[in-house]
Amino acid sequence: MPMAKKKVDPTTCPLCDGTGWFLTQEEGVELVRRCECAEGTMRERLLEQAGIPARYRHCTVESFEIWNPEDPTLSKTLRAVQEFVDLYPAGDKGLLMMGPVGTGKTHLAVAALQQIMREKTPPVRGRFADFTALVLEIQMTFDGSGSSRDILRPLIEADLLVLDELGAGKTTPWVMDLLYYLVNTRYLEGRVTIFTTNFSDFPKGQNEALTDRVSARIRSRLYEMCRRLELRGRDYRAERLASREGGLRL
Repeated sequence: MPMAKKKVDPTTCPLCDGTGWFLTQEEGVELVRRCECAEGTMRERLLEQAGIPARYRHCTVESFEIWNPEDPTLSKTLRAVQEFVDLYPAGDKGLLMMGPVGTGKTHLAVAALQQIMREKTPPVRGRFADFTALVLEIQMTFDGSGSSRDILRPLIEADLLVLDELGAGKTTPWVMDLLYYLVNTRYLEGRVTIFTTNFSDFPKGQNEALTDRVSARIRSRLYEMCRRLELRGRDYRAERLASREGGLRL
């Protein structure tokens, strides 16, 4: 009887047959090399583990819209973020993006994180964390159901961390101590962090400053850890998207 043909999975790499390694000869010597497909698989796995919300996975630097040409902070921040991506990991400072809601801070932060994780070699271990969600997770450990150190460990160990909405919500002194532990440990270990916040260093009227929200010692660390970028524009969602929806109803 003729032997049955082995089914070939079209998604399997023809070079390494899905093993992640292949044999090659260099100057008459047979060597085992890591296949490029294995690195691609590793990048996708790292991206899946990064905790990036589905709503922001489409974000790229190229898709960031300079929707208000009268606001110079949009193009200035975009250029700074692209420079950060291009230089990584040579640059020793992260980014602190400050500005009102809806100015594109999270879009740019996630865009930088994803581009770096997809393109840089060796593959980068990145993480995304929402400040409010992180505080709630830490507070839930009060009843002994978990360990705050276990929650913070992957954020501390990430090569690149995005901590979004810094200063949002109220925190207890104990939680603030843990957040300082996170920031300070990353500072001491030279790990790069991108922060976004709706709070300014120079608030108007009765509004709180970032220092009021996160403590002077955390803000002091941020001066050393990050390049400060301030967006001063209006809320994109409230104005541009609302006007589009209004146009559709006509």
